[in-house]
Amino acid sequence: MSAGAAVVVAMAVILSISLIGGGSRGGGEIFLQTAAAAGRDPFTPSAATDTRSAAAPSGPSASRIGSRTVAVSGAHPGLYGGTKNVASCDVEKQITYLTENESKGSAFAGALRIPQAEVPAYLRSLTPVRLVWDTRVTNHGYRDGRATAYQAVLQAGTAVLVDGRGVPRVRCACGNPLAPAVAVQGEQKYKGEKWTAFRSSTIVAVVPAPKPMKAVTMFDPESKAWFERPNGDIQGRSDHPIPPPKGQQPNAAFPVLPDPSTDSADEFPEGDDRDTQDDRTDEEEEHGDEEQKKDEDEKHKDDDQKKDEDEKHKDDDQKKDDEQKKDEDEKHKDDDQKKDDEQKKEEDEKRKEHEEQEEQKKKDEKQKEQEEQKKKEQEEQKKKDEKQKEQEEQKKKDEKDEKDEKQKDQPVAPDPDQPPSPVEPEKPVEPQQDEKQPVEPEPQRPQPPKTEEPAEPQPPEQPPEQPQEQPQEQPQEQPQEQPQEQPQEPAPEQPQQKLRNP
Repeated sequence: MSAGAAVVVAMAVILSISLIGGGSRGGGEIFLQTAAAAGRDPFTPSAATDTRSAAAPSGPSASRIGSRTVAVSGAHPGLYGGTKNVASCDVEKQITYLTENESKGSAFAGALRIPQAEVPAYLRSLTPVRLVWDTRVTNHGYRDGRATAYQAVLQAGTAVLVDGRGVPRVRCACGNPLAPAVAVQGEQKYKGEKWTAFRSSTIVAVVPAPKPMKAVTMFDPESKAWFERPNGDIQGRSDHPIPPPKGQQPNAAFPVLPDPSTDSADEFPEGDDRDTQDDRTDEEEEHGDEEQKKDEDEKHKDDDQKKDEDEKHKDDDQKKDDEQKKDEDEKHKDDDQKKDDEQKKEEDEKRKEHEEQEEQKKKDEKQKEQEEQKKKEQEEQKKKDEKQKEQEEQKKKDEKDEKDEKQKDQPVAPDPDQPPSPVEPEKPVEPQQDEKQPVEPEPQRPQPPKTEEPAEPQPPEQPPEQPQEQPQEQPQEQPQEQPQEQPQEPAPEQPQQKLRNP
């Protein structure tokens, strides 16, 4: 057995473990999902950019699959298709949603068995493609905060993201994580609306390629051309055309899948598939349809009951959440009120402090004005005092000058210690004799005045030093002045002075 066959057999053994109803006589349910439908319990809003459904291959190519689901390697050419240079999925949109919704991001990472922090990098490592065949997968819905697994058939044309070994990992229309299909033991029951081209005989199940691939070989159903898309090219901008791969017919309407006897394909190890028996009579088909309808009604009834319970639990949870929210709101309200009161109190204190500061400032300014006014008044008073002092000094000076002037006009008393200087007798002027008037007698020679009789200057009116200075200065100046002044005096005054002396 070759290495490829060994891998396929190993995968078949793994896939033989049933996830839903495996090993039970009742069989398991397989849900049908069209290309554009969101399906059960979606993880994210649709990120599919190309949701055109495609008819599953039919004719000789499809007949090679047989009557059972076939496991096909993810590296087989023609398993996936699409349009050249067109991405079928908006990866960045999914990354943004899963990053913003942490609970869903955690459940998404858990279903794919990767750390939550690596979700963006993991999604960018995948390659957007469209399914060419109706494909069995293990799908995961999001319910009650966790991922729930179920078996599903995805319609041909569904946009998915595949990993480096060609296995579908994400469904773009709902963001659900995908895994390889798991076998269902016993009778299979397909749930959901069947599309026109659905045939259980044309379903494939993808198993990982033996080794990582550098690119995905894709088929364009519209142009009937082949091209390769490098792994991780999430925008499809690096597509390049290639000739038809080995085993594929040029210009064929659909790709050819490998024969189940080859290394790249094997029958999917599943129990009896009652839905694939096309040789039943109309009565058997009708009876089967009735049984199926009955089972569906019972299931719907159970689903409705479960839904009611879920609604009740939801209402209880909502009520509990509302009460909790109400308590939190009241607490927050009290906290806000307390905070507002503290803030108001603090503002009042600040305002009061500001008012006190303003009042103190006003007082200081008023005091400063008063001090300046007082200082100004003092300066004015000082100026007045200086002016008054100047006036008094000027008055004293004027009085002194006036007194000095008066003293100059008064005769100076001779110094008693100094003998009087001899005065030359003046020659009498001979009067002209008039015949009519009698001749007056010759006046007598004037006598020097006595030193005791002249009035002494009054001490209170003179400065204390002036009486000592005047007797010293005046006697020296008088002998020079008197001989010049006396001749100028009129003659009649001397007799009068002589008469006063006796």
